[in-house]
Amino acid sequence: MSMIIERAFIMVLLTSIGGFVFCMIFLPFQRLISKLASPKAMVNANTVALLSFVIPFYFSISIKDGTEVALKNNELLVFQDIGGYDSFICQIREHFSMEYIGLIWLIGVLVTLFCYLWKYIQLLNMIKKQTFYICDDLWSIKFYKIKNQKQISDVSLVGCCGISTPCTVGIRKKYIIIPSYMINAFENQEVEFILEHEFCHIVNDDLLRNSLILILSCLNWFNPLYYFLRKNLSEWMEIACDGEVTKNYSKEQRRQYCNLIIKILSLEDDRGEREGFAVNFKGMKNYKRRIMEIMKQKKTSSMVGRIFVTSLVFTSLFCGTAAAKEADMSVHMMFSQNVDMVNSSEISVVESDEVKAEDNFQNDIVENIGSYEETFLTNDEGITYTIIYDEKVPDLQETFENASDPKHVHKYVNVTIKEHKKNTDGSCITKYYEGLKCVSCGKVLRGDKINEIVCEKCPH
Repeated sequence: MSMIIERAFIMVLLTSIGGFVFCMIFLPFQRLISKLASPKAMVNANTVALLSFVIPFYFSISIKDGTEVALKNNELLVFQDIGGYDSFICQIREHFSMEYIGLIWLIGVLVTLFCYLWKYIQLLNMIKKQTFYICDDLWSIKFYKIKNQKQISDVSLVGCCGISTPCTVGIRKKYIIIPSYMINAFENQEVEFILEHEFCHIVNDDLLRNSLILILSCLNWFNPLYYFLRKNLSEWMEIACDGEVTKNYSKEQRRQYCNLIIKILSLEDDRGEREGFAVNFKGMKNYKRRIMEIMKQKKTSSMVGRIFVTSLVFTSLFCGTAAAKEADMSVHMMFSQNVDMVNSSEISVVESDEVKAEDNFQNDIVENIGSYEETFLTNDEGITYTIIYDEKVPDLQETFENASDPKHVHKYVNVTIKEHKKNTDGSCITKYYEGLKCVSCGKVLRGDKINEIVCEKCPH
């Protein structure tokens, strides 16, 4: 179970890095592309930005190149004495118990999810107990007129005493909810504006989008940038609905629509609606931005705008994925439990630009085997062996068998033999030996011990 939590936590960290890079490229251009692209295009772009924080696009690359399997099954060696990032990692891991970080993250996920579910249950209870169907002729006539035009059947118009602003809630069954104290506060045109706006949210599937983004935010409960983007997306959804409603309006009608936003702000009281699972009309903090966008009367985005925003999104996504993949090793060194900290002088390795195949070791052949002794390395439940050719990619051996051909001439290369023994009390002993391995048949010879690490609690 701890391994699953660790893998999930590391994946979330890497996707957060990818999302961060996405935003650092996308957000500086947001004002520019908002002038070229439609609000709906901005909604889609911000949705992709948020999804980049939770969808591991880099993962397919790690599966293809074998990195994921290697990091999961083998141990990373972190050198204490070479300075730089490795030294920093060793200092952090010596002073902090990194195995608890994943557990803390999981607790945060569960607490955040519980809070959202509790708010949602409260919202459902409020709808059941405090809502009532609006029978006022003005609201009913406008509601059924727009409902028939939009050809939407699963929506109802209700009033409620527990909210402060018009909003729409529900996924399968939708409810347009009007505060009870506002039912008699609006004129004919204003009622139509409000209902048109709320129906736009339903047509654009903003309720489903809002709920999905909210639930996914549980994974990134620690990331303030995700909350900023979520707020930004909410603002663009309101602006997109405003644009849909007013796209064919005259300048005077748009002015009346803007006055309605201000009127709702002046009417609202302190009664709190359940934020997150509802899409609200007011948008109090961004009302100036909404009014400016409405009065611009930008109906559609140009071809240049669509190409630009699409190119920017794909470029940001590509760079974010590349950054997450590049940070893969560093994040595992910091947070993975599958890490050994050693001194470089204690490890004997064969240097190479990439992992060599066994038939390509001709330049590293060892002729004098000296005091090395033949050994049979067989893994069992308590002891596992690893042959290390390179400090980055260890070659995990299941079983080792000596060649039986008496005519065979062995060609040995230097390797490091790692022996890990897990004790019944939860501790472990890791020993490193000098070693030789035949590049033809795989015969292994073991030499002197070069290092021994004892852990009171096995981290492997």
